[in-house]
Amino acid sequence: MAIQHHTTAPEALKSIDERHKAFVAAASVQSGVATKYWLELLAYPPGSARSLWLFTDNVWRHLDNPNEGMQISVQEAFCTCPDRLEVAVWYMNDVIVGLVVRSK
Repeated sequence: MAIQHHTTAPEALKSIDERHKAFVAAASVQSGVATKYWLELLAYPPGSARSLWLFTDNVWRHLDNPNEGMQISVQEAFCTCPDRLEVAVWYMNDVIVGLVVRSK
């Protein structure tokens, strides 16, 4: 008689090693609120990525090749509505992996 393994998960669980690697990768992402910004209008040195820099948790962090919508939203948060908006940043070391402009 074969043993049946019942599960309530919607799909089979990955191995413990795979789940641990995913946890470690997710745990290394940190977040904070940007207090300054710097937008490179022209990449320097030539050939490098043009970047949006945000000063978060006392360190400059960068997002390479930001789209126009991101640039406008961040600028609005810092220049037009700094009393109402802020920029939340998710980062790994000095690289921005996510950001959102939100109300304070």
